[in-house]
Amino acid sequence: MHNLRIRMAEPVPFPEDWVQGHVIWQSENLRLEYFGPKQTGHTVVAFPPYDYPFDAAEGWGSRSFTKRGIAHVCVFHAHPDWHQYDDFFEAMAACRAFLGRRHPVVSYGFSMGGYGALLGSQALRAKRAVAVSPQVSIDPAAVRFERRYHAEWAAMGKWKHQLRHHMDKRREYVVIYDPLHGQDRKHEARIPRRGHYSRVIMHGVGHAAIQSCVQMGIQEVLFDLLRDKTDARALRRAFRSKRRVGFRYLRKLGSIMHDRNNPRAQLFLRLAQENGFGRLVRRWVTPHQEG
Repeated sequence: MHNLRIRMAEPVPFPEDWVQGHVIWQSENLRLEYFGPKQTGHTVVAFPPYDYPFDAAEGWGSRSFTKRGIAHVCVFHAHPDWHQYDDFFEAMAACRAFLGRRHPVVSYGFSMGGYGALLGSQALRAKRAVAVSPQVSIDPAAVRFERRYHAEWAAMGKWKHQLRHHMDKRREYVVIYDPLHGQDRKHEARIPRRGHYSRVIMHGVGHAAIQSCVQMGIQEVLFDLLRDKTDARALRRAFRSKRRVGFRYLRKLGSIMHDRNNPRAQLFLRLAQENGFGRLVRRWVTPHQEG
């Protein structure tokens, strides 16, 4: 589980002339809602993780997009089935038709949603697909290493859509992941290399790259990537420049250094102290050192 916390908060004020939750597509499998100006333009199509509620009061990421004036389409899925149903591509085509043929689209998603962003990019005619910690499949026959989604697979029983059939040379693909997370690393290695393929490697963040971007204060670079105002290199540079204040980065890399008695362990201890990460300091400081 991704431990999503859906909090009731003060409403985000909508920009002037802002369409709120216009339903583009609805079926028993999924629903697409548009938020943005009446005159459509650059739009982000956002795919949520597998456990995001179908009946949620707001779409995944909608508050963040709206606060920044980013037009977006929220995808709601009825079941945690990795979009393995027949009308998925019909829904994506309907979304593109609604947005217009000329306006740029970026597909974006996390975990199952990362797979959705890659899968739907061609039918959406997206300029760029941004996938955070995506899977390529949860079929045990294809990904024997995947142990997180057995219950979801048991309810599905069949994998229909292979990424290699729905990714092409005309799009840019950006995959954000942590190579120290074993399952995510193995999924990324199996993603087809089509078009312009870029990796944004974030060591130590685990399956929580988005939360880590927020904690490190580099989320605006991610949003600029979704706005098509910057590129994958900028996000890589931002992560490298701020990783010394990243809790998950310090926890993962620092723990490795301490477990191996590596001399660099003291650097991570000092950084934890400087950042006020008391939990890490207590974990790494021995009783002898405390005295």
